[in-house]
Amino acid sequence: MGARTVESGYGWVAKSLHWLVVLAMAAQFVIGYSMDADHEERDCDPIGERRSGGDTSDAEEDRLDRLEDACEEREDARGDRLGLADPAVRAHVVLGLVILGLAVLRLVRRRFDGLPAWSEHLSERQRTQAHWTEKALLVLLFVVPISGLALLVTDDVVALHVAAHLAFFAALASHMFLNLRPRILARML
Repeated sequence: MGARTVESGYGWVAKSLHWLVVLAMAAQFVIGYSMDADHEERDCDPIGERRSGGDTSDAEEDRLDRLEDACEEREDARGDRLGLADPAVRAHVVLGLVILGLAVLRLVRRRFDGLPAWSEHLSERQRTQAHWTEKALLVLLFVVPISGLALLVTDDVVALHVAAHLAFFAALASHMFLNLRPRILARML
C-alpha cells in the first residue's frame, strides 16, 4: 500500500486521515455530550438576590448589584464568560480546531490525490447514496465545529449546532450502512 490513492484503493495517507477524523469526532462527541450544559452560565447572582423577590431595600439592592458586578468582572478577566476556564470546554474547543484542520487536509488530499474507482460491490443507487453521503459528511466536518466555536460568543447558533449534529448522525448512519460490509470496509483498512 503506497501513500497515494490508486485506481484499486486508498493510500495510507487517505486511510490515516479518515481514521484520525473518526477518532477525533468520537472523542469530540464524548467530551461535548459529557460537558456541563450550563458552563457558560456562571452564576454571579448573589444568594440574597434570588430570595429577595423585590422586597429588599435600595441599599441592599445596590450591595447585591455590586457583588454581582464584581463577580462578572472577575469571570470576564479569567475568560469564564466563554467557558474556557473549564478544562472540558478547552479540550472541546481544541479538538474542534483539530477537526477543522483534518477536514482541510482531507479536502486538499482529495483534490490532489483523487479517489479510487467505485467498488464493484456497490449498485448504481448505492454509489449515488455514497457520493452524497460523503459530501454531506465533509461539509458537516466544517459546520459542526464552526457552529460550536460560534457558541463561544453567541447562543444564536444553538439551533444550527444541534441541527448539524443531527445531520451528521444521519449522514454517518447512511455511510456506515453502505460501508460496514467486509468487502467494502476492506478498502479503508
